[in-house]
Amino acid sequence: MLPSLAAICLLAGCHDPEPTITMNSPPGGDDTNRTTVGEYFAYHNDQGMMADLSIADMHFIADSEHLSGTGEARLERYAELLATSGGRLYYDTKIQDATLVDARLRVAREFLMQVSPGSKRIDVVLGMPRGRGMDAVESAAGRGVAQQPEPRDTAYHLTGAVDSGSSGN
Repeated sequence: MLPSLAAICLLAGCHDPEPTITMNSPPGGDDTNRTTVGEYFAYHNDQGMMADLSIADMHFIADSEHLSGTGEARLERYAELLATSGGRLYYDTKIQDATLVDARLRVAREFLMQVSPGSKRIDVVLGMPRGRGMDAVESAAGRGVAQQPEPRDTAYHLTGAVDSGSSGN
């Protein structure tokens, strides 16, 4: 009798509990919606980058000439967007150390040449971003546009990314 009572207690305690629901954290695991949302906003992000044409101190490791992961991703994206036209990117910095600034400019140029060897030249120079900013009316209109999804294949024609399912992020 005792072994069957122990088996019943053991079986009653070995069921899967319901998952805990948390109000302020996303569910774990893969989110199939994430890539779809990213595709819609990639076009808008590209528009901002093309208006701005800049890199900043955050794109480098602090007190170093080396690119951060964010910097590499940004320059790779610029290399793709400017592959057919070439152009000029502006490095906006408050750093007073001319040696470090020159080293960062050199590293950014070399990185762009590595990621897009057959493309038109993209230069990196010291200067302010080219974006003029946005007034309140444009901001409100932009919000309306951002709520209208646009599939990635009708945005920029990206080299090697058409119909590949890549979100370009």
